[in-house]
Amino acid sequence: MIPGPYRNLALIGFMGSGKTTAAATIAGRLGWRAVDSDAEIEREAGRSIKEIFATDGEPTFRALEERVCLRLLHQTGVVVALGGGAVTSPLTRERLRDGSFTVLLDVSPQTAWRRIEAGAGDRPLAAEARGFAELYEGRKGLYHATADALVDAEEVHGDEALLAPIARPGALGELPRLIGARRAALVADRNVLRVVGAPFDPFVTVRLPAGEHAKTVAVARQAWTRLAELGLERGDVVVGMGGGAATDVAGFVAASFLRGVPWIAVPTSLVGMVDAGIGGKTGIDLPAAKNAVGAFHLPEWVVSDPGVLETLPVREWACGFAEVIKTALLAGGRLWEMVREWEPGRGGPEERLELIRRCAAYKVRVVAADPTERGRRAVLNLGHSIGHAIEVATDYKAFGHGEAVGIGLLSALWLSAQTEGLDPAVEEEVRDLLRRHELPVAARNVSPAAIIDAMSHDKKARGGRVRFALLSGVGNPVWDRDPGDDLVETAVARAVARTR
Repeated sequence: MIPGPYRNLALIGFMGSGKTTAAATIAGRLGWRAVDSDAEIEREAGRSIKEIFATDGEPTFRALEERVCLRLLHQTGVVVALGGGAVTSPLTRERLRDGSFTVLLDVSPQTAWRRIEAGAGDRPLAAEARGFAELYEGRKGLYHATADALVDAEEVHGDEALLAPIARPGALGELPRLIGARRAALVADRNVLRVVGAPFDPFVTVRLPAGEHAKTVAVARQAWTRLAELGLERGDVVVGMGGGAATDVAGFVAASFLRGVPWIAVPTSLVGMVDAGIGGKTGIDLPAAKNAVGAFHLPEWVVSDPGVLETLPVREWACGFAEVIKTALLAGGRLWEMVREWEPGRGGPEERLELIRRCAAYKVRVVAADPTERGRRAVLNLGHSIGHAIEVATDYKAFGHGEAVGIGLLSALWLSAQTEGLDPAVEEEVRDLLRRHELPVAARNVSPAAIIDAMSHDKKARGGRVRFALLSGVGNPVWDRDPGDDLVETAVARAVARTR
């Protein structure tokens, strides 16, 4: 995903979020030019920002900042690092919406203060820590309202901005810009099409069965045949729209047709927006194994409109929330705090947008470091080894994906307490969270032997043995762990018999 359809890429965020450093990294990857609005202001004024504030006051500085930012944002092929207060200008926000791909580098005020404290005297609005935090809270809403995407800037890695999904209200309206002059084939869940409709004028629409039933060789063959009949070419684009299953199969069809055509993922479920639609894992199922046939094929863009979740059935929201819990356990920090406090249901629009963006930002960070799962990306499988096996053992009929993952999470947390030193209270808290969100905590009436057998066919198995992602603490995942047969069998037995 690169900002080709956009005039430029703009980085916004609080002071100390690392915008200047990230802009240089991103510009180097894109072959573009990096510019810093604060540096341009000082060059144009012939004075430091501190001197402008001291001599002329903040209103004069803001007028100069606005003029410089409007000029920079009119340029093409640049990565612009904007000053922390630039988004307070309505004109600057309007220019950002007019042709910039705008990424928020999100950082806590504590981290930001730690980074700038030594040089705070050179920053007119960073006189002391308390006022610094109040300024951050005052601008936070503007940052989120202005951004197209979010990157967690607690650690600054410019590559993440090139993978950041577009997540904002009305994001589906960006599809014509992203498609450009190419012909587009829409591969979509037929139920979603009935509710949302085609968000652009497609070259052809391939309607998929709902849910996991779409992820079969027969459905993929039908899609390939349809695309071939209508002459889809490598220079065209596939747009996959629907829940996690729909984007899985649409991405796989794109990866394999003509040995690979570009694609855009448009997840319309919570699980798709926070996990399944991000990262380029595509695939279909075989009778004995989930996602057994597939490819890593990164979409050009991921486009999430949280507004479509208003039509999501309650059970599907809850299933997606199980993946949110998983991501929060892996990430820790602010995301874990949000999840612990989240009341059952969709929440308000602003909170929902932040939740989706933070989950997506964590996954993007992991994927950027390990795009083809050679190492750390395996942490994203937390809860999935036993969860996937439960789905296979029940022929995908008894539990939704998120429900099975939630049960698998409890098993993974129990194994983590046995082998990695995780506080057992974490498992208890997650069990309470699952119940609060009306998710099952046991796979009752499922054969433990069937689950164990399904695990032996897992695509991640080596020598018939599954390697687990576990936790040593919230926010501290580990991977490639083999707890041993006895512990795994006990974990599975607990998963089907859990009554507490």
